[in-house]
Amino acid sequence: MKKVEVFCVIEKADDEYLAYYDELRATASGDTEEEAIVNLKAAIKELIKYQEPQIFAPNPPSR
Repeated sequence: MKKVEVFCVIEKADDEYLAYYDELRATASGDTEEEAIVNLKAAIKELIKYQEPQIFAPNPPSR
C-alpha cells in the first residue's frame, strides 16, 4: 500500500464539519473535525481503489 500525504480543508458548516481534498474532488463530513477527516480518508481510499490508473497515470506530453 502506498502512503500519500495530502492537505485538506476543513470547515464548520452549521452543525457539522466538512472536509475537502480538491485534487481528487473528495468531500466528507462529520460531527467533529476528527470524524470528518476519518470519513475523508475513507472517501479517498475508495476513489483510489476504483480510479487508481487514472489518478496515478503520468501526464501526457505537452505539445
